[in-house]
Amino acid sequence: MERLLSRDEFKRLVLGRKKGLCTFCSRQAVDAHHILERKLFEDGGYYLSNGAAVCEEHHWDCELTLITVEEVRAAAGIINPVLPPSFNSAKKYDKWGNVLREDGMREPGPLFKDTGTRKALAAGGRLGLFLLDGMT
Repeated sequence: MERLLSRDEFKRLVLGRKKGLCTFCSRQAVDAHHILERKLFEDGGYYLSNGAAVCEEHHWDCELTLITVEEVRAAAGIINPVLPPSFNSAKKYDKWGNVLREDGMREPGPLFKDTGTRKALAAGGRLGLFLLDGMT
């Protein structure tokens, strides 16, 4: 299992991996983005393989799930990602822990009802992709 980092170590190492530049472009990185939301991890998810250096524009694209978790990992060179203990490595997830289906639809994950999650999914135009079966 990968070593859990402090918040400061996480930021320093994630930004250092790309020499302070965004994972997706040549602009200065402004944040160490959690690829999977840290609330999904009981320990906060401060793992190097759960972080990507991003500029402001690309950070929002990641938060809104316009850039997939797999695209972030590929751009950051992460080949052995860390997952929350309850996640299945055979499934694909969005940043907020929702399951991505082969047909393009999504299944609500543990943070689906979280206000911040809902705001990000709505802003990214992703709420219409969910199979809700009576959930609101």
